[in-house]
Amino acid sequence: MLLTLALATVLSGFGVQAARPVVTIRQAGAHHAQKADSLDVTLYARILKSADQRALDTALLATALQSRDAEIRRAGARTLSQVALRHRRRALPLLRDLTHDADSVVASSAIFGLGLVRDTSAVSMLASIVRTSRAAAPAAAWALGEIGAPASDTIAALLGESPKRTAASRATSRELLIAMSKMRPLAVAAIAPFLKSHDAELRWAAAYAVARARARSGVRALLDAPHPDAAFRAELARVLSKQIVGDSLRAEAIGRLRVLVTDRSPYVRINALHSIASFGTAERAVILHALHDRDANVRVAAAQSAAPAFDTTVSLWREAWELDTAYKVRRSLLDGATVSGVTLPGDSLWRASPDWRLRAVAIGAWSGSRDTALARSVALAATSDPDARVRGAAYQVLAASDTGRRDAAVQRALTAGRSDPDSIVRSSIPGNHARSLDTAAVDRPLEWYENAVRRVVLPSLRGHPPTATMRTIRGRIVITFDGVKAPLTVLNFATLADRHAYDNLRFHRVVPGFVAQDGDPRGDGEGGPGYAIRDELTLLPYSRGAVGMALSGPDTGGSQYFLTLTPQPHLTGHYTVFGAVTSGLNAMDALVEGDAINSIRVRW
Repeated sequence: MLLTLALATVLSGFGVQAARPVVTIRQAGAHHAQKADSLDVTLYARILKSADQRALDTALLATALQSRDAEIRRAGARTLSQVALRHRRRALPLLRDLTHDADSVVASSAIFGLGLVRDTSAVSMLASIVRTSRAAAPAAAWALGEIGAPASDTIAALLGESPKRTAASRATSRELLIAMSKMRPLAVAAIAPFLKSHDAELRWAAAYAVARARARSGVRALLDAPHPDAAFRAELARVLSKQIVGDSLRAEAIGRLRVLVTDRSPYVRINALHSIASFGTAERAVILHALHDRDANVRVAAAQSAAPAFDTTVSLWREAWELDTAYKVRRSLLDGATVSGVTLPGDSLWRASPDWRLRAVAIGAWSGSRDTALARSVALAATSDPDARVRGAAYQVLAASDTGRRDAAVQRALTAGRSDPDSIVRSSIPGNHARSLDTAAVDRPLEWYENAVRRVVLPSLRGHPPTATMRTIRGRIVITFDGVKAPLTVLNFATLADRHAYDNLRFHRVVPGFVAQDGDPRGDGEGGPGYAIRDELTLLPYSRGAVGMALSGPDTGGSQYFLTLTPQPHLTGHYTVFGAVTSGLNAMDALVEGDAINSIRVRW
């Protein structure tokens, strides 16, 4: 306790340091290179190890945060925010002290930590930072959003103050609008003025808030706002579903959607298709027309949206099946038809296919079937499939079909499945313990972290971060890594790539307009390298083309990663961002589920 209090006293002293001079971009590069050359590698490695092991080492943090080296101090602040969830009581006073640091990067890291632990007592302090600190204000706005309901009125008041629209205040207003999207109910009155802003980024953020909150009260304002930007129109299309607009705006929503499904942006068309399908069979012609779209992911969206429009009309389902032979289109049609009680010719063909993917999809489609008896029969037969991934799909169907545990045959099959030779299959069955993966960082020596600093951090500080070239059937995609904010995640990915672990895999999950996900050696979304790595959470944003770690819970990253096809700010601070697509965005946009990756090569 005495050590903690002493550290808090030391940290609070940093809040009165003289502000550092502003440098140009060229000077900044030279500055970072000079700092990299003088960086204390061992101290930096100790800080990384502390974060990786989630250890709140107060003596180490005191040393780091008293350092004259800005990068050491910043690494210390990041570590404090990353360990705060596990050491909340001791970390909170330290984080609060650091929010006033003269280095805005240090201050923003501390503010981020307060948001991660949802410190409700910090609301007034964060509001003050939004009003007075241009550099740290966006971080404070994000933290208020994470705190949630206790900060709702404060966020609305801050939006209402409408500061002069400088570049800095624009970034803050954007973050406040995104923070507001997390509030329930949504304060539409605070957001509405921004829907008519002259700033496209603020218009989009306001539209995103309404769409993300699915706020019926904001639909009228969205419809009345100017919409010259595709990003805005995509959010408008997303919010115009039957469930949101209700009866009063039904006719106007359908009329607007019929225009939006022909928009020049495929992402607008994708969102419009999902929304217009919610109005049912009257829009089946729109869905059929979209199945001819030139963009593959728009056709996928049309197939995903077919169920409410086609209902049980067998001829429509069969016509759609014949229009496109693409894997993801037909998979989506098979899912929708089975849920609607329609059996497509592809069902029996895919269940008998030599390709495990087709068999697993055909079995999995029965999980939503209205005919539970037939679903159980199909799934029971598949429990003897030679491929574990198909058996896993079968057990999931069985578990979903007999939640009351009344079917003796199903329960016998599930009991037998608990002894399946495949560990992932066993863990997927209700009643079995989930797989536990050792976190790879636990027993690593300090030398391993020093190697990470030399290979990843130092080159990044010198302006030469590692990059990766991904060669896909859609073209080349180049990723530039952030080796300062997520060095261990970068090292993990690069090491796997150097071992050719990603060669010849497929994008096993592509959600049109959302993410493209890869890195599963099994190909069914359940695989990984056999270990887990710690999250390196920061305020790096999930902008279009961000590269993030796929997770099944905190600290469960491994080999799976995803690319964000459009901005996804709700992911920020919850999944590790460790890079960004810096070339090949068109190839990224063209990715469809099932597309192959020829290779990924890292340039150190």
